[in-house]
Amino acid sequence: MTAAVSPDASPELLADPATYVSGPPWREFARRRAEAPVAWVREPALRRRSGRAGDGPAGEVLHRGDGYWAVTRYASVVRASRDPALFSSATRGPFLADPKTRGDLQRTRQLLSGMDPPGHTRLRRVLTAAFTPRTVRALQDSIDAHAARIVAAAAGRGEVDAVRDLAAELPLVVLADLLGMPPQDRNLMFSWSNHLVGFDDPEFGGGDVRTFKRAMADAFGYAADAAAARRRDPGDDLTSVLATAEVDGRPLTEPELCGLWLLLVVAGNETTRHLVSGALELAADDPAVRDALADPDRVPVAVEELLRWITPIMQFRRTATADTELDGQPIRAGDKVVLYYASANRDEAVFADADRLRLDRAPNPHLAFGVGPHFCLGAHLARAEAVALLRALRPHLPHLRRVGPTQRLASNFMNGIKSLPVRLVR
Repeated sequence: MTAAVSPDASPELLADPATYVSGPPWREFARRRAEAPVAWVREPALRRRSGRAGDGPAGEVLHRGDGYWAVTRYASVVRASRDPALFSSATRGPFLADPKTRGDLQRTRQLLSGMDPPGHTRLRRVLTAAFTPRTVRALQDSIDAHAARIVAAAAGRGEVDAVRDLAAELPLVVLADLLGMPPQDRNLMFSWSNHLVGFDDPEFGGGDVRTFKRAMADAFGYAADAAAARRRDPGDDLTSVLATAEVDGRPLTEPELCGLWLLLVVAGNETTRHLVSGALELAADDPAVRDALADPDRVPVAVEELLRWITPIMQFRRTATADTELDGQPIRAGDKVVLYYASANRDEAVFADADRLRLDRAPNPHLAFGVGPHFCLGAHLARAEAVALLRALRPHLPHLRRVGPTQRLASNFMNGIKSLPVRLVR
């Protein structure tokens, strides 16, 4: 690690999950882009519960990461994202928190996001055909029907939680269809992803390592059992695709299969959920947003701007594999490097009026789905779901108002809303 002093008065600000309870620190991102686009961030000491004897009260231990380089400009985020040989996902995992043991690192390497080419490329091909624009278009009627049903049910209740009853419900129902899961099991997906992505949030993971590992083990066990059933009786769902797929002439190993399945579960609902939640929060508070979304022809372009503005997945971590530099800052082999898509999407060098929500913005080369070999597989599906739900809400947008405060996720990874009480009828 190259010695450096953080340029801000709060050197732990970007790394602290508690920062994001009041929303991403946009001013700090802007200051860093202008003054220190690649600068060192000190990680805060975070309480973790392992349940092991000797770890303190209730098994608690304080853990502090070693710190990292925060990359905040668009061009450097793109450069690092497109060079997995130099900025590796597999070396120490793709997440900001360092793996504590070799076993922890191996578990992250079972996830597609924790792999590097060429292994990443070979395994990704298993699912590529399932998420092409053509494939997603074939699902559109089903997505639209689900969206209409979900909105009608919410409107019938009048006041609902925009997250649980609208934004989360559609991707969960669509995923259950795609994976061949019983509809009632969609609540398992909701719980697993909350405990994994919301690890630092007191309401979900609560910093409890046991909760995280239990959620992952439960999801892996469900996937393994479902795959075994599909091998005996294949269907036309994605679980059957995984169960019968081959890579280099061999079937997927159980860790490979379960890792891909869990990727679909978590990434397939979290991004859409938080995109739509953020969009509904904006619409509830701003008549101009409601007016823009009330025109069905404008919704697809508006969704691209909402993706830029919200950026549901705010960052991913890489590890430098050799001495290098970004934006003139020397980086040593082994250093942790965190790519802030949220900051890149407000980069004034790329986006005119970057700090203005312009729902007619075009072109819009945002990085909400990443860039390079790890570009989000489900980008087309997420767009289709968001457009479908916002169009289905059209009759109710004039009456959309919040009836309670936003509760945000305590996460330095996902720009998420946990709860948003709204009214849909006059």
